[in-house]
Amino acid sequence: MDVRQPIREAVNNRRKPKFLSVSFNQDDSCFSVALENGFRIFNTDPLTNKLSKTFKESSANQSRGTGIGYTRMLYRTNYIALVGGGKRPRHALNKLIIWDDLLQKETITLKFMSSIKDVFLSRIHIVVVLENTIEIFQFQTNPQRICPILDIPSNGSVDYVVCSSKHLQSQTSSQSQSKIVEIIAFPSSKCIGQIQVADLSQIKHNSQNPTESALLPTSIIKAHKNQIKLVRINHQGTMVATCSVQGTLIRIFSTHNGSLIKEFRRGMDKADIYELSFSPNGSKLAALSNKQTLHVFQIFETDNGDTKSHDHSHDNGTSHPLKNYIPKGLWRPKYLDSVWSICNVHLKNPVFDAHRSANSGDATHDNGFYKDRCKIGWCRDVNNQDQDDSMVLVWQNSGIWEKFVILEKEQQQVSSKTHYSLEESLRNDDSRPVHEPTRWELLRESWREL
Repeated sequence: MDVRQPIREAVNNRRKPKFLSVSFNQDDSCFSVALENGFRIFNTDPLTNKLSKTFKESSANQSRGTGIGYTRMLYRTNYIALVGGGKRPRHALNKLIIWDDLLQKETITLKFMSSIKDVFLSRIHIVVVLENTIEIFQFQTNPQRICPILDIPSNGSVDYVVCSSKHLQSQTSSQSQSKIVEIIAFPSSKCIGQIQVADLSQIKHNSQNPTESALLPTSIIKAHKNQIKLVRINHQGTMVATCSVQGTLIRIFSTHNGSLIKEFRRGMDKADIYELSFSPNGSKLAALSNKQTLHVFQIFETDNGDTKSHDHSHDNGTSHPLKNYIPKGLWRPKYLDSVWSICNVHLKNPVFDAHRSANSGDATHDNGFYKDRCKIGWCRDVNNQDQDDSMVLVWQNSGIWEKFVILEKEQQQVSSKTHYSLEESLRNDDSRPVHEPTRWELLRESWREL
C-alpha cells in the first residue's frame, strides 16, 4: 500500500511565512513587520499592537498589488520607509517610499537601478543599501545625494547609527558641547575582511552644486581574513562588531581609532551568524546563527552606572572549562584561551515544539524551524538605563514573539585548586571548597504568536 503523500499536496501544505520581513526601530522600543497586504507596528515590551495598515487593490490600476516586502521606522514618528515585496508587490523592488501615516500618503519617492536590500533613516539623512552600492540622501521633500555612491561587496552588511558626540570624545574637556554624529560602517569592496567606518556629519553638502560634494572620509579596519558577514554598531557609536562567513569569531573594534576591543568565540565549527545586537548601554552583545543557538557575550561590566573594562581572559565564567585543568607550561589549543559567551541557549520554537511533541517528532516542522530567521531587540528599563538583562526575539516565518531574560545561576561549592601535577589527582585534593565565579543562564520568560 502506497502511503506516501503526493508531492503537489505536500508543497501546498507547507507553512507560509507569517512576515516578509521584521525590523526594530533605532532604540528597539518598537518593531515593524511587512505583510502581503500592508504592515504592522508593535511595541516591543510590553507587546502591544500600535498600528495596522492594510492596503487594498486598486480597481483603476490592477497591476499594483498590496504586498510590502520591507519596512523601517524612524524612531516612533509617523514616517515609515516601505519597499514592495511578496506575491503582488505594491511598489517596485527598486523603489523606496517614505510613508507619512499622519497624512496617510506617500511623501518621498526614490527610484534606483537595482533592488533595495536595506534602508536606514534619521531625521537628517536617508541611507539606502542596494546590491553593490550605498546611496545617501538628505531627508527632505526633494532628497539630494550628499556624497558619491559607495561601493560594497554583493549583498554586503551595512549598519548606521545616529548618536551624540559626547560618547566619542573621551579626551576632550567636559565643557565642550556635544553634537549629533552619524556613524556608518560597511565592508570594503576592494579588500576581503576589511570594513570602513565613516561619520556622515563630516560631509559639507554643497546645495548649489551637488557634483562638488566632498568625498566621505573613512577609516579602514582589518577585521577578518575571510569575507565579512555582518557589521553592527552599538547605540553610542563607539564600537563596531564584525563576524566573517566562517562564523567562529566575533570581533569588536573602536570606531574612534580602529583598535581591537574584544574578541569572542562563538564555537569551533562553521556557522552562519545572521544576527548581532548590542544591548542599550553597549555592555553585552547577542549573537544568533543558523544553528539557532543564542549567545550573549559580556563586553564590560557596569557598576552603579559607571562602566568599567573587564578582562575576560581570567574569568572562568566565559572561558573553556578545560582551560583550568591544563597546566600553563604545557601546550594547549589556542581556542582554550578564547573568550566564550557568558550564557547561551538552544532555541526551540514553541509552536513547532508543541507540534513535534504531539506528532512524535515531525522532521518537516523541525527543518522549517532551522530555516526560520529572527531579529533581536533589547528591552529598555526607563527607571534603570544600565539594566540590560532582557531581550525580545521576533521570528519572521512563524510569527512568534519571545522574551528571554538573563538570570544568575545558583552558586555551587567547587574546589579552589584548578591545576594539578602528574602525581596529584582530584580525589586526593584536600583544599577548601570555594564559591565558583558568577554564572548566568538564558530563560524564556514569555512568548506569543502574532
